[in-house]
Amino acid sequence: MKQFLKASLMMLAFFGLNAAAQDWYHDRDLRFRGEEWRAHLFEHVRMDLDHVESVTGGWRDRQRLDRTRHQLDDLQYKLHNRVYDEHELNEVIRDLGRVVTENRMGPRERDILNDDRRRMEDYRAHHDRWYR
Repeated sequence: MKQFLKASLMMLAFFGLNAAAQDWYHDRDLRFRGEEWRAHLFEHVRMDLDHVESVTGGWRDRQRLDRTRHQLDDLQYKLHNRVYDEHELNEVIRDLGRVVTENRMGPRERDILNDDRRRMEDYRAHHDRWYR
């Protein structure tokens, strides 16, 4: 009876965690619908980095994530004030690329961060028309 109870509790915990993860991915998809996300691009990328850190990470991985998050905060502030800083944007794109290639993470998280990098590259290419 105890074995059955333990197994049942473990299954419930597993399915609960799996459902929470699925909710995060669903919520992320919703964040990037329409065009509203453009004004908060770097904030959304930062949220994705926070998620990646919550499911992965070692000390070096966290260092790369922290550096990239700090740069994203600066860029979001500048984006909010409609200031374009291509040099800093290039650094963030480069550092995000390092996170993708060097950090330990699952394929789904790697795809998410690659998607974020593509969105930032699109911003770099079209920043002058970003709000139109």
